[in-house]
Amino acid sequence: MPKELLIDVSEHEPPKPFDEVTKLISQLKQGEYIRMLHRKKPLPLIQLLEENGYQCKVNQGQETAWEIIIWNKQDSLVNEYCSSLVSS
Repeated sequence: MPKELLIDVSEHEPPKPFDEVTKLISQLKQGEYIRMLHRKKPLPLIQLLEENGYQCKVNQGQETAWEIIIWNKQDSLVNEYCSSLVSS
């Protein structure tokens, strides 16, 4: 089972959430994915991810919190796992 890396940036002011998650993405290893909690939908991050070979799924949770699942498209085990997570 893939390893989840949880990062909660919901209390941070810009650009700190973007900086923190891009740093974590650069350290992402095979078999890992990121679950990010944010207070808004991070559109610049989503565009950056798509341009650099990552997949993400964005869900709006309770109390206007956003959950963003991020994984490397080339990691087949994580891709399959995260795809099943977001489709349920």
